[in-house]
Amino acid sequence: MSLLALIGLAVLAGLLGAGVAGVTLTVFLHRGITHGSHRMKPSVYAAGRWFTYLTIYMRHWEWRRVHRKHHLYTDTWIDEIRHDPHSPIVISEREGINGYRRVSWHMAAIFHAEAKLPDIRDSTYDIPQLDRPLDALDRRIFDHPVRGAVVAGLAYAALFAGVAPLVLGVARTPSWELACAVAGIAALGVHIWVLLRFGGVINSDCHRGKVWVDGAGYAINVKLLSFLIFGEGEHQTHHLYPQFARISTRWDLGWRVIAVLRWLGLTEVVVDRETVLAARRQLSQSRAGQTP
Repeated sequence: MSLLALIGLAVLAGLLGAGVAGVTLTVFLHRGITHGSHRMKPSVYAAGRWFTYLTIYMRHWEWRRVHRKHHLYTDTWIDEIRHDPHSPIVISEREGINGYRRVSWHMAAIFHAEAKLPDIRDSTYDIPQLDRPLDALDRRIFDHPVRGAVVAGLAYAALFAGVAPLVLGVARTPSWELACAVAGIAALGVHIWVLLRFGGVINSDCHRGKVWVDGAGYAINVKLLSFLIFGEGEHQTHHLYPQFARISTRWDLGWRVIAVLRWLGLTEVVVDRETVLAARRQLSQSRAGQTP
């Protein structure tokens, strides 16, 4: 029974870690440094870099560049450089495989391959007015994401070895401490698996549209997914309005975190979603009224 409880504890810890990673991804990487939908104070920016390093295991500037490229070439292939990095439609057409399955389960490999291309390695997709320059911490620490994963694994193992025996009410013996440390490593595995599915769901299931939409490609809104992926389910809306800090009108945990940060004076929301959409509705109604 104690062993089963340890496994359950590892799964729970992995899910919690993945949750922290998911919030970091949507609030800091996606809506923050990539699209600039909210302007973070230096303290929040610093925390975001550390959370990216310790929970997502990617270079934050590479993530930013790859995602901007995705928006520029959504579901489009021009050549080996100018293309959507992870379009399931493009992958299916060019490689003759199930692109949705590839994107769902292999986002990390896709990102790492794309990061080697010259337009990601240079400043092609950088925005000087928005992007903070890389500093010594980026070069010495955050440029080594694998080390971040190792540090996270050691932290999981140490935490489980120290705390799990107390939680489970078992004697602190060397064998149990070892078992708990192994469970901590397993928790990191759960963490990484869920994080990969997070990105895979957004970029595969939310690109299953049947009709091309200018500015959004084949992206669609899957509102039900917003509950599971922190508000990112309204993917077509996001492609059409990437400047919105609030992507979804329901279950947008990312927006809730941003709202709290704004209330604390730690970030500034650049564009109000409802104001923009209300203005567009008014413009559409005005044009309809002018139609003979």
